[in-house]
Amino acid sequence: MHTLTQTLAHKVVAITGGATGIGFALAKAMGRHGAKLVIGEPRREYLDTALAELHEADIDASAIILDVTDIRSVNAFAKFAWTTYGQVDILINNAGISGAHGMIDKIDVDEARDVFNVNFFGVWHGCAVFSKHMLQQGTPAAIYNVASENAFFVAVPQSPAYIASKHAVFGLTQSLRHDMPTFIHLGTIFPGYVETPITGSSSAGHAMNADAFAETIIPQIMANEPYIVSHAFNKVHIDAQHAEISAAFATYAPRYEDDDEYDVQTMIAKLKAKKDKGA
Repeated sequence: MHTLTQTLAHKVVAITGGATGIGFALAKAMGRHGAKLVIGEPRREYLDTALAELHEADIDASAIILDVTDIRSVNAFAKFAWTTYGQVDILINNAGISGAHGMIDKIDVDEARDVFNVNFFGVWHGCAVFSKHMLQQGTPAAIYNVASENAFFVAVPQSPAYIASKHAVFGLTQSLRHDMPTFIHLGTIFPGYVETPITGSSSAGHAMNADAFAETIIPQIMANEPYIVSHAFNKVHIDAQHAEISAAFATYAPRYEDDDEYDVQTMIAKLKAKKDKGA
């Protein structure tokens, strides 16, 4: 694993959806650790309020209107970040929405597409745009994509678009972990129940405070962990799901000698070795 310097001092951090919720909590916490912030958000009034609070805390921060569903806007966000600070060391693809609740046959598919456009394609846009600049920059960098505990298991019923979008974010991040050079680190953030605008007023006093969540995960980001976790009880649900999967394999596809005969990774490795040998 490639390791960034174990400090956020003087690092430039770009955060989508950085004016509210988890994004703003991370901006405040990372700023207190010495990072320089670039936050993006589609609503000017939220940006202005967040920026004023960051500046009041003597945090070096800049902001720009950002619509993650529009790759032109994401390109402008990246250009603004590099023009302002000359570099970006960490991108946090945090912007997300909820919606399209109910039984799948009753959900408006266009509303489901809206959820995917923000939660998944917004992350895709951020990864595509910023990774290109990071590759050109050539220095140690990191991209963290915010998924959810719902990327591991169903925490919230009748939310198929949201849950599927968060699974997709996890899958995208895992794919990029294999595709990117070692100096660009990829990680997934898995919030549990956190008090944010998405969880709404009903979460107050019941969900984890967003600032407490930020302080929980920042040491993991500084350590360049690939899986950024928080809510301890989630492991109970994850272990139960893994036990079901393991039981299915044990019953219907048990291990046997040379059982890697159809394994894609094994075949790719063999083809590569054969190609390298013939080169």
